[in-house]
Amino acid sequence: MKDENKGYLLELINTNGEEKSQKIFLNPKILYIPEVATKEVSFLVNELQSQVSIDLQELTLVLTNKNNGVSVDKDSFLADLLDADMSSLMVKDLINIVRGYDMDEETNVCGW
Repeated sequence: MKDENKGYLLELINTNGEEKSQKIFLNPKILYIPEVATKEVSFLVNELQSQVSIDLQELTLVLTNKNNGVSVDKDSFLADLLDADMSSLMVKDLINIVRGYDMDEETNVCGW
């Protein structure tokens, strides 16, 4: 029986409210490409801005492995998310942390 890949969820959450924007990626490695990561973060920012004004609010960028529930987040402000270098670096860091947990689960079967 083959398990279905549920993918990775990239979310941008308004920490002062409950508004959020999100997108699922079946393979998050595409987000290692800085231009792609920047474009996707920009998409999430635009989607969230259509719901609420986020200019001065703190935001949280979250990456969740939907297959096992491992989730990591990074708090940020709009200016950082709109900066191409900063946003791509934030996404890369989140992916590396989630993938680190994934690799640990695969090699650490007994919990040692």
